[in-house]
Amino acid sequence: MVPADWSSATFFLVAAAITGGSLTLEGLDKKDSQGDKAVVGMLEEMGCTAEVVPGGLRIEGRPMHGAVLDLNATPDALPAIAVAACFAEGETRLVNVPQARMKETDRITVMTSELLKLGVDVEELPDGMIIRGRRPGSFKGAMVDGHDDHRVVMALAVAALGCCGELSIKGAEAADVTFPGFFDLLDRALGRK
Repeated sequence: MVPADWSSATFFLVAAAITGGSLTLEGLDKKDSQGDKAVVGMLEEMGCTAEVVPGGLRIEGRPMHGAVLDLNATPDALPAIAVAACFAEGETRLVNVPQARMKETDRITVMTSELLKLGVDVEELPDGMIIRGRRPGSFKGAMVDGHDDHRVVMALAVAALGCCGELSIKGAEAADVTFPGFFDLLDRALGRK
């Protein structure tokens, strides 16, 4: 068995978290050395529940609240966790992750600018972000830009699940860099296909 990819799974974990859904992801191993498995603990700290089940992990979305999250060991998770924070009541601080500025894009600046388009109360920090979140349905859809960054595109697609109105992503095809079929799988996870 080849373990599943925690970085890719992050977007589905966040989707379940913000929609209040229950989702089982197969092939995830909590004993795996992949750093992005820490996302589960972050979502639990914000109010979700997760449990190891035979062959994978089950997450239950619950009303979320703000938290202070150190993303130093998980910089690739910043776009997805920033989206989760939008739908957590109160203030969430994503800190100690200045290296997120040196990825495919400056993910701190890009996520701040795109979330502002949705009406999110977000502030850019030198080493992270402050997001003052609200319940799903509180933000409007908009035309956003994926900035040719696969993780930004996938995070914005997940943000659409909690927005009122249509959210369109310029450059959505960038998701294919690491996750061909992402949008189809997201639709299936939501029971749309």
